[in-house]
Amino acid sequence: MAVKETLRARQAEETRQLLISTARALFTERGYAATSIEEIIQRAGVAKGALYHHFNGKNELFRAVYDAVQADAVGRVVAAALAEQEPWAAVRAGLSAFLDTCLEPAFRRIVVLDSVAILQQDVWEGGIEHNELPMLRTVLTPLVAADLIPGVRVEPLVHVTLGGLYGAALFIARSRQPRVARREVDAVLDTLVAGLQSHLG
Repeated sequence: MAVKETLRARQAEETRQLLISTARALFTERGYAATSIEEIIQRAGVAKGALYHHFNGKNELFRAVYDAVQADAVGRVVAAALAEQEPWAAVRAGLSAFLDTCLEPAFRRIVVLDSVAILQQDVWEGGIEHNELPMLRTVLTPLVAADLIPGVRVEPLVHVTLGGLYGAALFIARSRQPRVARREVDAVLDTLVAGLQSHLG
């Protein structure tokens, strides 16, 4: 009995992941509004009941896709930051990895362009930031711990930085030349980081 239950649980999780990956591809290609439940289940090759067994509708499936895309991005940002020993270099590496992520079609469409309208309730309740805030704490805490920004606590620094990153992501995502926009944002970040280092040093 335990073996059968384990097999069923594994198959259920495989179906859930298949739905998420299929929806991720469709949401990236067409956007949330232009993608139907029917298209998702047809491409995934599952019954509609299988989708509703895991998700109560397209919104909940979108949230799962959003979380998956965000988790991928957060992993790359944190890895880039942790690869650097010097705190300022770690911040710059992490921010650069984030800007690279903004060029990826899935992140651009799902996280930057579609998520705010679709996950409005989460935005108002503050729940949409559950990935970004820990990511930024990891990247920015060494600056505060080393007293490189005297008088600044981690939490306000993290929230102000998050606002700046959202703005940068929107600028890149809405640009007709996203790679040019990414370089322009990079120049702004270099100027801000250099200015802070000069002022505080």
